[in-house]
Amino acid sequence: MTNQPRPKSSSRRRLVAAIDIGGTFTDIVIYDMGSGKSLVGKYLTTPHDPSIGALAGLRALLDEFGFRFKELSQAIHATTLATNAIIERKGATTGLITTKGFQDILLIGRESRYDIYDLVPEFPEPLVPGPMRRELTERISGTGEILQPLSPQEVKVTIQELVDKGANSIAVCLLHSYINPEHEEAIAESIIESFPDMSFSLSSKVCPEIREYERTSTTVANAYIQPIVSRYLEDLESNLDDVPLYLMLSNGGIATARSAARTPIRMIESGPAGGALSAAYFGAQSGFEDLIAFDMGGTTAKSCIIEQSIPHFTFNFEIARVKRFKKHSGLPIQVPCIDLIEAGAGGGSIAFIDEMGLLKVGPESQGASPGPACYGLGGDKPTVTDADLILGYINPEYFLGGMMEIFPEAASQAIRKNIAEPLKTQEVQAAWGIHEVVNETMAAATRIQLSERGNDPRNFTLVATGGAGPVHAFHLARKVGLHRIICPPAAGLASSLGLLTVPFKVDTVDSYVSSLEEVDVERLNTLFAEREKQCYALLKSAGVKERDIQIERMADISFEGQGYPLTVPIPTGKLKTNQMEVIEKSFRDKYVEAHGRAINDVPLRVFNWRIFGIGPSPAVSFKFANFPTKGSGNPQKGTQLIFLPESKGFRKVNVYNRYLLRPNQKFKGPALVEERETTTVIGSRSNFSVDKHLNLVIEL
Repeated sequence: MTNQPRPKSSSRRRLVAAIDIGGTFTDIVIYDMGSGKSLVGKYLTTPHDPSIGALAGLRALLDEFGFRFKELSQAIHATTLATNAIIERKGATTGLITTKGFQDILLIGRESRYDIYDLVPEFPEPLVPGPMRRELTERISGTGEILQPLSPQEVKVTIQELVDKGANSIAVCLLHSYINPEHEEAIAESIIESFPDMSFSLSSKVCPEIREYERTSTTVANAYIQPIVSRYLEDLESNLDDVPLYLMLSNGGIATARSAARTPIRMIESGPAGGALSAAYFGAQSGFEDLIAFDMGGTTAKSCIIEQSIPHFTFNFEIARVKRFKKHSGLPIQVPCIDLIEAGAGGGSIAFIDEMGLLKVGPESQGASPGPACYGLGGDKPTVTDADLILGYINPEYFLGGMMEIFPEAASQAIRKNIAEPLKTQEVQAAWGIHEVVNETMAAATRIQLSERGNDPRNFTLVATGGAGPVHAFHLARKVGLHRIICPPAAGLASSLGLLTVPFKVDTVDSYVSSLEEVDVERLNTLFAEREKQCYALLKSAGVKERDIQIERMADISFEGQGYPLTVPIPTGKLKTNQMEVIEKSFRDKYVEAHGRAINDVPLRVFNWRIFGIGPSPAVSFKFANFPTKGSGNPQKGTQLIFLPESKGFRKVNVYNRYLLRPNQKFKGPALVEERETTTVIGSRSNFSVDKHLNLVIEL
């Protein structure tokens, strides 16, 4: 990882810390850049201040192996806390300032129903309620001309009204500010002057793109999470002393903590993105390039399709959907992101009986505090982890390698009282119902992902990561029709491992709407030169050498009259007029790939122009140094009763020590494979082995 920046005073520093803070657990990896030596640890998240648990875990892992804190050259961080704050509505009290006439844009949305057969569809409540939304009489045209000047007095009064109503963060989204940000910048100056400690977000900085609803939603979400994210990043950075802190972004790259704190919405999927990149890395190690990355942690489960070792990418996604698998039923976020879909609940997600008497799971989670009932920390609601424990899939004597005490009776009581008795069924059947609901939910999401792209599941390999991923992967794969599963070493910390495999990455976007044939090439080349200069400056400030920087360009294009564009690559270097034909061909080829055929004799329209600056990918080779590999050599450590659906009851199966499995050894399922951070459940009619890279490979 020689491309990673190091402080001048730390010539002898050689360690990198990767920290993934989740809703339930904080995963930490310490990587030695010289030898590849890797140390892994999993610790409970401290929800009231996540930096406390992260720092305590980091120091514990360093101390355990005799390393000193000052040997760290840098720390790379990812978290799902921003996502969880939006899903669980635990963000800042936010106000919105917008142009007169646009106060209700968060309610109006796209003016369409996501389900044509639902006469009264449910939509997510806006993050900013009606009393916290304010209008200004200013106006800027679609070409950037000021039609109605901004009133400084009106701005001050509006800000004061929002503060009086309890706002501690303000989102500013004015009409056409992506072309002319002058009015938004004036509002920012007024906020700083009157309330210097107030958090605020400008749409011209967060999401300078056309599409008013999506831009407003993205800016509001950024303002909603910014105080929380900024606070824990500041705590984490200050307690790291002079160790540089970098953040994983949703686009699959890493950036400085300062830039991430300004626009935390860009790290909304940072943890799951790390899991997808980890899946691509370990899948390629085993010789498989077409993958489904399945990452299931304590709060949510995410999946991503990977083809030719590259995760699918998107510039528009949704969060907090009311209907998990219904597009446009969530809050739109318009930033570059690895294309992830929320596939289900996590280990800490709560099971309950709804008003119709049906069993449901999630999205509310017990998190780390009070946690699942079996943690014994005060939680009394049944969760997925409690169900997995009752089914025998989790060994109470070996949770986190035996470092954390688990209470099976508490899990039984929670499921019996809240699920089994109301449904008038047995406790085990209630537990299996929870497990099955989660699996079917995730299978449905995965099938949708594959079918939308015309992919055959038999051509894909499932890569299971996260603390709960390997527990559920087998039954998920069987439901979807997948024939192979890979569980990487330290699968429970795969997102943290993924952080060490990605380069620095920055991106810019500019809305310049024009028909493709009428694009002003000279204006476009000037814009590209300016934005590429910015990318170079940002990457060089992060320690990347100029000769190692790669520039990529993309454009959002559609046929004239269409509402939604496709994003296609465009040539680098100084563009010439005749290269518009190359861009048109790229679009038409991608359109055929996406829709089966293109529309002839219809001109094209360009909406946005995108620039990506990318540093070199680190050369990592993990040599796990704190796996407990000592033993007799016999990987079988005993037997355990687990619930098998085909047997409609419990069956005694072999339990294997993951750390004593050796390449070329083959075993048959059903079985359990235990490691400290997770357990892999392997069902009937299957076999499994480990390859030379210690990836556990299961053939169904």
